[in-house]
Amino acid sequence: MAKNYSGRDMLFYVTEPTAPSVAATASDYTLVGLSTGVNINSSRNAIDKSNKDDGDESTFVAGRRNSTISGSCFWDHTSDTGQDHFQDAFESSNGTIYFLCTSTTNNDVEFHGSGIVTQKNLSFPDEGISQLDFEIQVSGALTEVTGTTT
Repeated sequence: MAKNYSGRDMLFYVTEPTAPSVAATASDYTLVGLSTGVNINSSRNAIDKSNKDDGDESTFVAGRRNSTISGSCFWDHTSDTGQDHFQDAFESSNGTIYFLCTSTTNNDVEFHGSGIVTQKNLSFPDEGISQLDFEIQVSGALTEVTGTTT
């Protein structure tokens, strides 16, 4: 039976842009903000290998996989370390950041990897809470493992 994960429990963490791609424990990461949503989108390219002998039908082979992580969080101004790591990655010439998307529940799924910060939007509404919306293009593998509570 498939396990359902509560989106309410998923949290988004980052670590220094110079850190190894897989930190030893969740404590090596810092919360970016108070998460309101995280999306993981994966796709695979289809390579057309059709030739004249195929007639009207196309033939494809599987190409490379691509993943993006996007999300939103309240921009918690008391949690500067995660924000600093995120900002440093966005400002750096290679833009690489190492991330961990996990829940607070033991044995839930955990995603980690590295990627390029491709989008960062900050909003500061007059009668609302400041918010960060972001997107990271995953570089290399997006690893999915059984996690432990953070």
